[in-house]
This record gives sequence, C-alpha cells and structure tokens, in this order.
Amino acid sequence: MPRFSTPQKRLLAAMLFYKQEGLCAYCRKFIRLSYWPPDRIRHDAATIEHLRRRADGGKDTFDNTCLVCRQCNVGRGVVDWLTYCSWIRKEF
Repeated sequence: MPRFSTPQKRLLAAMLFYKQEGLCAYCRKFIRLSYWPPDRIRHDAATIEHLRRRADGGKDTFDNTCLVCRQCNVGRGVVDWLTYCSWIRKEF
C-alpha cells in the first residue's frame, strides 16, 4: 500500500487534531500542530503515529493512525500502543 503524500498527511493531521481535541492520544497533554520546521522538533510537536506499526503489518489507514506528541512517539519504541498508553498514563 502506498504511503501518505504530504497533502494527505496534512489533511489527516488536521482531522486527527480536531477529533482528539488537540491532545496526545497517549499522554493526553496538549500538542502543537505546526508545519514550521523549528516547531516540528519540539517535544510537544504533533506526529502521526500508527497504532499497529507497519513493521507488524499495520496499514496506512485513518483508523490505524492517531496524533501523538514527539516525546511519546519516540518513547513508545516497539511496545504495543495499548500497553504504552496504559504505562504512560500510570494505569498499571
């Protein structure tokens, strides 16, 4: 399956930002949606995350993506999204 193009990514990010009310899907902190390059390296920068990683057979579909802050995106690594979400919210 082809990956998202840049216009598709921007539309997807905007839709997810609205759907998630501007909050990271994992830690529930506010995220910054910006296309300005210096903003994209901030810890609270919005990044598109695949819930089921492509390496594990996940698809590039709307229902397999969410917006997370850069800090959570980097921190998740190879952990399952639900496990990481519970861990980061201190639900264990």
